[in-house]
Amino acid sequence: MQITQAEYKNGTLILTTKDPEARKLPYKFKSGNYKIVKSQGKRTNDANAYCWMLCTKISEVLKIPKEEVYRNSIKEGNEYTAFPIRGDALDEFMRIWSGRGIGWFAEAVDDSKIPGYKLVFAYHGSSVYNKKQMASLIDRLVQDAKSLDIETLTERELSLIKEAWNEKTD
Repeated sequence: MQITQAEYKNGTLILTTKDPEARKLPYKFKSGNYKIVKSQGKRTNDANAYCWMLCTKISEVLKIPKEEVYRNSIKEGNEYTAFPIRGDALDEFMRIWSGRGIGWFAEAVDDSKIPGYKLVFAYHGSSVYNKKQMASLIDRLVQDAKSLDIETLTERELSLIKEAWNEKTD
């Protein structure tokens, strides 16, 4: 819910929103301690749906699995955490990491500076992306689609979707 104004008057906190769903809040409200935090801007289902639509169209042209298109785009975005992993634990780490989802994969890129360890890049799936990361992923997929003469949304349509992401996630 987007809060447009907050005011404290005579011991009462007054929050203002234009969200029509807010009218249901008093009926669901339970007294207790609450922590109010600003949303980090997670992706929306619209963003996810468009991402997979692009992956599917690109995969059809390239004749490769859409999951491979998705992983390649994730990798291009450099959204990973680097870990030194003990050499004898590498296979188990990769198995467990990849069990989190399609976009979660890891690759050993080098011997670590620590003897007996490998440096591993563990890529994060888009399920944990914020708005900015998800927009970058979609921008990469749009660029790939255009290079293959695949029709994409217009700049105006993309702009409208991004505005909707902001409204839903701010």
